Amino acid sequence: MQHLKGASYSDVLSMPTYERRFFLGLLTKEVRQREEAAEATKEQQAAVSGGKGKRQTRVSGEALKTQMKNGDLPIK
Repeated sequence: MQHLKGASYSDVLSMPTYERRFFLGLLTKEVRQREEAAEATKEQQAAVSGGKGKRQTRVSGEALKTQMKNGDLPIK
């Protein structure tokens, strides 16, 4: 918690209750903001990637092997 850097456990315990409650509120607010930012980043990445990838059709294993043997499927 950036607001209490350098404060020891005994320093925190010696604080009045209202001050501890205030700093806990700051910590809670900071954590919520980080979670919201992470969630927004995930949503943006999902929107950019399209969500499901680029595959358009399914091909069975045997069909894939056959296409590769016949040269119909370019191998990169």
